[in-house]
Amino acid sequence: MSFSQESGNPRQTTRLFPSRISLGIILVLLSATGFAAKGILAKMAYGEGLNPSTVLSMRMLSVLPVYLSGLVWFGRRGPGLRPDLRHPDFWKVVLLGLLGFDLSAVLDFDGLLRIGAGLERLVLFLYPTFVIFLSALMKRRGIGLREILSSLLAYGGLLVITGGHVASDAGERAGVLLVLGSGIFYAVYLVGVERVVRRVDPLYLTSLVMVVATSAIVFQAIFSGTFHPGQANGRALFLIGIMGIFSTALPTFFMTAGISLIGASRAALLSFFGPVVTLVMAAIFLGERMDVREGAGAFLIILGVGMVAFGGEKGQLRKSE
Repeated sequence: MSFSQESGNPRQTTRLFPSRISLGIILVLLSATGFAAKGILAKMAYGEGLNPSTVLSMRMLSVLPVYLSGLVWFGRRGPGLRPDLRHPDFWKVVLLGLLGFDLSAVLDFDGLLRIGAGLERLVLFLYPTFVIFLSALMKRRGIGLREILSSLLAYGGLLVITGGHVASDAGERAGVLLVLGSGIFYAVYLVGVERVVRRVDPLYLTSLVMVVATSAIVFQAIFSGTFHPGQANGRALFLIGIMGIFSTALPTFFMTAGISLIGASRAALLSFFGPVVTLVMAAIFLGERMDVREGAGAFLIILGVGMVAFGGEKGQLRKSE
């Protein structure tokens, strides 16, 4: 608070830094943008002759040093923020890593091989509606009529899209189902994070989740014989490196920090513009185009999730208590 020299009346000092809610929104939007580029970079890496397992494993390995450093650095804080092996929260975080970034990522990358990057992002974009229903189930509270109708509108958009050529292509149908499963497990991760992050430092949590997920993903790839890093050329290595930094490391930290500020449901719903970014990039870098049916379906999905995001109760963007 400062005083005007002319009138002597108090006036509000200009805020130099964003509020907690504003900062949370900014972090989530940056995270959504980074994740939006993931499908584009992965499809380009596939074009260099790499399979999904190799791309995913190398993506995770490329940023493993970041997360290992995070475990050490953020682990220096108080014991209440860094649960040890004997604490239930430690094993909850491990489970979140296996579900939210191991199983979810494997399903997503396998599905991405079968469908376009734009469609993959649209299907994955349904995860905010899953977060709403899971949050309501965990908290044993009712779901508003607007949320139900808006979610049904989004699901109707997916049916419109898959009612075209996707319906006649077994490979694309499988791809849609795989990505849909990925979205469900990612929603489980977000809801779980919202509950645990109140007791665990969010950056330490992210580091532990990603170390667990990377270990599981690479082990699975080696054990199944699908990990072939020697096939990666220079362009593929560059694409995977970019994916690791801007579509993995930074977005995961941003998303977890954002959740700690505004809650999982709000963070998920603020990511609504991600599919639009992906569709634009898919058209520019991959030459993907949508027909009228697919465009209508995409509109319904974005509209449905957008209605939930901006038409909810008063104070929708406030941090969950």
